[in-house]
Amino acid sequence: MMKRTCILKIDLKEIFSPKSTVDQLGVWKMEYGKVLRFHRVKQGLTQNQLADGIISPAYLSKIENDQTVPAIEVLELLYERLGLDLHDSSYNHPSKEKLKEWYETIVFKRKEEAEMLKEELSHQKDTLNNHHLYIFFELFRIRHLLLENKVEKAYEAWKDIKQHEDTFDDEMKYYFHLSSGLLEYYRGNFDESFQQLMEAKNYSSPAGIEKWEISDLYYHLSLSASQAHHVSASVFYADQALEIYKSQYDLAKSADCHIILGISYSRLKNYTKSLENYNLAKKIASQTKDNQQLKLVYINIAVLESRIENHDSAILNYKKSLNYVFESKSTYDYQEYLNIVHGLIIEHYRLDDKSGCLEWIEKGLSEVEKTASESHYLHFKVYYNLLKELPETLPFIEETVLPYFQKKKDHVYVIRYSKFLADLFERQRMYKRSSEYLRLAMQLLNKHSHLGGIML
Repeated sequence: MMKRTCILKIDLKEIFSPKSTVDQLGVWKMEYGKVLRFHRVKQGLTQNQLADGIISPAYLSKIENDQTVPAIEVLELLYERLGLDLHDSSYNHPSKEKLKEWYETIVFKRKEEAEMLKEELSHQKDTLNNHHLYIFFELFRIRHLLLENKVEKAYEAWKDIKQHEDTFDDEMKYYFHLSSGLLEYYRGNFDESFQQLMEAKNYSSPAGIEKWEISDLYYHLSLSASQAHHVSASVFYADQALEIYKSQYDLAKSADCHIILGISYSRLKNYTKSLENYNLAKKIASQTKDNQQLKLVYINIAVLESRIENHDSAILNYKKSLNYVFESKSTYDYQEYLNIVHGLIIEHYRLDDKSGCLEWIEKGLSEVEKTASESHYLHFKVYYNLLKELPETLPFIEETVLPYFQKKKDHVYVIRYSKFLADLFERQRMYKRSSEYLRLAMQLLNKHSHLGGIML
């Protein structure tokens, strides 16, 4: 049976009459001031320009800030100057449902469907001209751009929509902070990402966000917390997300949560619990034939085995991950390949297997040109120079490699290469220089205690 939609018709002249009270206006009072300001700013008009010949700029400011109730005639003149229809409201608008449908395809990464819906919505007059719909379209477009890995375009869209932030209702604020958090994550600002996502969480209840969206929020909170090394928070939100995903029989997302939990428990040195979660993720990924997840599982098991000094097992798992790398031949695939090669070089080096180490260095160097990855080139050259015992090794690390990673604030590699320098200076009996770099490594380890055990 089809549900009948009941549309409440409102006499705007009665609502907006001078006798109307603030309570009578309800959502209308909160909406028209925001709409006026939004379209005035969007069209590049000052308050003086919009108010000219209608009301004073000071009175317009009060209207925009919901501090007064203007007559219907005043609103009609202001709306007309902006080219707007006073009688239009987008709450429960059909296009709003279409926007949410688009957003769902983005969240669940149905790329082709998402692109088709975007094109459809971008050509609808209501989407572009209506304050309410336009803001949602732009907020969802940010996430769509991130899905396509167009981070700079997403940032430009975010800057454009941010200027209208003071016109947002609670639902808009939720999506704004969520988009901000995801954008910061893609830009590598993980602490800021976590803070923005926590802000989104604060608006999730007032905005009436659906359960499947809450699980999406919790998942990204766990992801950003993991990258920011807020390990306890990462475990908490991954567990919260996993509970919802299980209830929805979402196997793919459940596996993602198990991978995050595996990483977090490994950092907590609970290796048994970590491996348990990796194996659960591997079981699901094998059933769903998700090669991306299988790759991540094997990489992270390799990292775990390396931490507990099972270097042969680490090598085995890195090699298993290589079976799932080149799915799309994208730049991202090559970057992941270089990361795996780097891991294999480290494990062979720790086993003092020079031939195995050199074999992977050569493979890595042959692929570096495809990505122009300076960081990987430096990693591979360091190990090549060390194995060949070249005289330029020490100045190369001290003058080129270490400053590069210090500039990037990549503390993991600053610690590693500081220790290399300490060892090299010690071999030359330059004990003062050796102690300087050992002190630098220890200072960073003390400051960033979550890095302990990762590199040394």
